Amino acid sequence: MKKKSNLVQVYGKHPVTAALLNNNRIHRELVTTREILSQLEGKLPKYDLKISIKTPKEIDVLAPNATHQNIVLYTSSIISRDSHVLKKISKKEKSAIIALDQVTDPQNIGAIIRSALAFNIDALILPEHSAPDETPAMVKASSGAIEKLPIIKVKNLTNTIKLLQKENYWAIGLDSNTSTLINNHNFGEKTVLIMGSEGKGMRRLTKETCDLVVKLPMSDKAESLNVSNAAAIAMYELFKNL
Repeated sequence: MKKKSNLVQVYGKHPVTAALLNNNRIHRELVTTREILSQLEGKLPKYDLKISIKTPKEIDVLAPNATHQNIVLYTSSIISRDSHVLKKISKKEKSAIIALDQVTDPQNIGAIIRSALAFNIDALILPEHSAPDETPAMVKASSGAIEKLPIIKVKNLTNTIKLLQKENYWAIGLDSNTSTLINNHNFGEKTVLIMGSEGKGMRRLTKETCDLVVKLPMSDKAESLNVSNAAAIAMYELFKNL
């Protein structure tokens, strides 16, 4: 991920437009061509940010090997480390939260964020030391959803799950090494769904903290699903109960 003065980089017309409309970000610089800027004029709020006009080749240098569409925004990260955000969400009578344990691929996380918004998930929890910070690939894969879903990084995922359990959340882990099918479980009004990384799955302490471990019903023709696909199916099961 490219940064400028500790800012994150967002590129592409749709991701940049969505980020500019997010009042929770602090925007610093918009780099684009005159043609793209003229297309945006009148469509977005006025911001006190630096606008730099560059050629497409100059923008290629800022975002190499990226589908930047000649527009790059330097802005503050949307990922929060404020525990009060999670505390406020946990007071809801009905709630679904997803936690990712050592899922490290930004594109998978971005896809999960997109599905989470579609299925009314209240927040996404990431561990501080085993998950990436916001990246352009994550933003792009979320297709704008990252601007609308609270994402909180926590120092200790296991302790955070335990705190949610005290707020009457059921901690449901997804793991293929169990006989309990997710579609045979009646979810309660408050659930935190925990997904592990592909291959490694959940860490031992995370798994032991779960109230229940379930798996997706699958054909024997495939060993596993991509974590973002598995998360989407699991979140749909939660969505049916919300």
